[in-house]
Amino acid sequence: MDGGTTRTVEDLSREELYALVWERPLNRVGPELSLDGPRLAKLCDKRQVPYPPPGYWQKKAVGRAPEPTPLPAEDRVAVKKTAPRTSSAHRPPVVAPKKFSAVSLPEEVREPEVPPTPAVIDQHDGLDLLNGMHPKIKAWIVDHRREQKERVQNNRRRRNDIWSWGKPLLDDLTPRDLLRFRASSTLCRAVEAVGGRVKEADIHGKLTFTVSGRDIECVVKEKMTRPIKRLEGEAGQWTAYPNHHNSGLTSSGFLRAQISTWLPGEQPQWIESPRRPFSQLIPAIVGAILASVPCLIEWERKREEERVRRQEEERCRWELRRIKEVDDSRWARFRSLATNWREKQLLDEFIIELEVRLASEGDQTLGEMTTSAWIEWAKGRAAEMDPFSGGVAGLFRSVQRS
Repeated sequence: MDGGTTRTVEDLSREELYALVWERPLNRVGPELSLDGPRLAKLCDKRQVPYPPPGYWQKKAVGRAPEPTPLPAEDRVAVKKTAPRTSSAHRPPVVAPKKFSAVSLPEEVREPEVPPTPAVIDQHDGLDLLNGMHPKIKAWIVDHRREQKERVQNNRRRRNDIWSWGKPLLDDLTPRDLLRFRASSTLCRAVEAVGGRVKEADIHGKLTFTVSGRDIECVVKEKMTRPIKRLEGEAGQWTAYPNHHNSGLTSSGFLRAQISTWLPGEQPQWIESPRRPFSQLIPAIVGAILASVPCLIEWERKREEERVRRQEEERCRWELRRIKEVDDSRWARFRSLATNWREKQLLDEFIIELEVRLASEGDQTLGEMTTSAWIEWAKGRAAEMDPFSGGVAGLFRSVQRS
């Protein structure tokens, strides 16, 4: 409160108390008055100060909250001072919150403990209660208990074997873990309420929702911060899953939600604050999940169009390469025919000269053939090199076949 001084309920008038409880949830007003949420609610009932009903803050976040209950006239209320409770009469099962860390016992004698219910579960924070969580989230607690028990039993079986080793025992779930579970459960139910389906739920915090045939991944985790110095003792044991986080960071005391499925633009993210608890962020998260489906469909359509366009471009490039290869082959054949034609002219002149010399020297026998026979052989081979043997059409027919 002002000046760092904690006020009590007795210091407030009914009007001031009425304004406080309709401004913020009871679990946030109570610590300022040295009370927890349930005790503050009981004192409000005693002083006949109405306060928001369950679910009020969640409905207010989406603009559907009912009008505040009017404060009754003062002359209708008998205000009484409440003395501190000293008797052992029945009291509500509410104790101060604490960290649930593992008991420092040898591994041989340590028994698995059922994760305790957090000391204070605010009925008005808008999140699911532990006994009403979504089945996929409730399974996390069941699996944690089972693994706790299995590790203790395995360590007992191996305690007489010096060459064997077991896994370290699991700590009990802490209030921060259970708060994250409740927040994840509430988000799952909110998505199902708008027609979605919870496809997968990972204890690390990743939730996969199926909405309109598309899978949207969302993470609900602790907002981490880097402490000035390393926390030790209970302060450093804020979670039963220390390996899920960077060992150099610690919880900021607030939850963070983010859509991890890639979407065009910046990935949406929400971080709770003292003025905006996680329950008030859920409508915005659900709205973003629903809005991301058309964006994802449009992105998939554009990606498919881009894939088809690239395939068509590649096909065109391949066709151009093929056409160029065929054209280059034909051009090489055409140049070869031109070379043959020029060489045939040279050979014809050479054969004519041979015939002139044969007339003056006479025909002679060379092995199995005569000189004149050799000249006829040369004429036949030279005729094979003539590109115009089939006319111009024949020449280009030969080029086309290459």
